[in-house]
Amino acid sequence: MAETAEDPRFADALTGIWDAYQHADLAGGVARGRAAVTAMPEHGELWFAYACCLERVGDLLAADRAFSRASRCTIDPQPLPYRVAWSRFTRAVEDAKQRLPKRLRDVLGEVTLVLADYAEPELIEHHGEPELLGLFEGVERGDRLSPPAGSLSPRIHLFRRAHEHNSSTAQAFAAEVTQTLYHELGHYIGYDEDGLDELGMG
Repeated sequence: MAETAEDPRFADALTGIWDAYQHADLAGGVARGRAAVTAMPEHGELWFAYACCLERVGDLLAADRAFSRASRCTIDPQPLPYRVAWSRFTRAVEDAKQRLPKRLRDVLGEVTLVLADYAEPELIEHHGEPELLGLFEGVERGDRLSPPAGSLSPRIHLFRRAHEHNSSTAQAFAAEVTQTLYHELGHYIGYDEDGLDELGMG
């Protein structure tokens, strides 16, 4: 079958790769990705998803080759991720904290920040996206004086690799980290997604 932008095999292949990635079935994701890009080598999204699986199993050289191939595809080419060292990620988070208005910096002091490369499967199993930039979990600020039994203390998770995947420059990476922190802090304060969008925190 000739490869086209409307190839009926594409959606199933992409869903399969990302589903394996989301559930940390990384060997399965790599195998599905390899098969998909062999069958449909000009689909940038397939190469990108395959690269994410390679990256997560620790084969960074192969992952970067796949990301590069994704950027050169004729069908939906993908931008290259912007790589940062862990120390630069933590510095970007500290800079983002300092850019918050003072009242929000004070609120942030009530929350535990958790930094990681990737979201664990149990954190994202109820989310539609295969990758999350960040996540708030725990008791919202309005409920902190009488938290439900068994509830978690408030925490905000920020994930380095997802920010790399969504950025192509240093400036974009820093802006993305700031926006994610702002967004998840908004959830702690009590805003839903619509409310965050109205406030420019979406």
